Amino acid sequence: MTDEDATVWHLRVTENNVGEVLVLVVAGRVSKATAGDLGRALAHPDINRLRGVIVDLSDVDYVNSAGLQQLEAAAKQMQKAHCELVVCGLRPVVNTVFQLAGPIAHLTIESSREAAIARLGSHPSQVNPD
Repeated sequence: MTDEDATVWHLRVTENNVGEVLVLVVAGRVSKATAGDLGRALAHPDINRLRGVIVDLSDVDYVNSAGLQQLEAAAKQMQKAHCELVVCGLRPVVNTVFQLAGPIAHLTIESSREAAIARLGSHPSQVNPD
């Protein structure tokens, strides 16, 4: 095993509630090894009672196809529950991955958490800072 094979990319997901909106703040790297963690966070038990879910990727420096697949699956599920999925805070390198992958149905991208909250109709001052 080489040092490269032993690399573990960690992912941390924290939750904040802003009224009927769930904000998932993601930090680290979304890879094949960590995409399941993102998927579990997106499969929130209260999804049917939420108006929207914001996934803030400001602290993410890597996303691969496994992460995009988790977002796509979550967007489909949320659409069925009449819950909007909004991703925000894409760093340039992460934005490039989204651009290359093309649009994901039922997924909206906003520039910032504040813009995402405004889109979903909640007041930004209610967000807990990280």
